[in-house]
Amino acid sequence: MMKMKLNFEELPQATAFLLEKVDELTISINEMKQLLKKQTAVKEEMIGINEACEILSLAKPTVYALVQANKIPYYQPGKMLKFKRTELMEWMEKSRKKPIDKESLYKEIQKGVKHKPKSGWEEF
Repeated sequence: MMKMKLNFEELPQATAFLLEKVDELTISINEMKQLLKKQTAVKEEMIGINEACEILSLAKPTVYALVQANKIPYYQPGKMLKFKRTELMEWMEKSRKKPIDKESLYKEIQKGVKHKPKSGWEEF
């Protein structure tokens, strides 16, 4: 049924074929929407302090200090601290420091220097 040229007599059949395909696609899309709703409806499980320490590769006192300073995302239903794994991973990504190249380091040092540097510093 996949001809490039259709004559007038074949139009009803081609239209019926296209309508059938559109119905199939509509059903597939609706099934995908339902599946997506089920996947997003599943809430992320909260983790405790021990798992948070493992994810962050930090000691408990350090994690407690970060919580107290409101530097990491956390939840406190009652007395227990809870965390979401994805939020901790995002926090780690945001906290990443970019490496400093030699030229920008040299310029930063030059800002605080009031005299001309000795020979050899120009090589950067």
